[in-house]
Amino acid sequence: MLEVTEAELGQADEYEVDDYQRVAAPLASGESAWVYVAA
Repeated sequence: MLEVTEAELGQADEYEVDDYQRVAAPLASGESAWVYVAA
């Protein structure tokens, strides 16, 4: 897992094509992480 800033998340969103969307996924630790999944 990597820590990224809001600006970096925005850049990643712009990079990804419309076939993918960013969603929050729960982790076993109880935290959550952003992941890209097929839209």
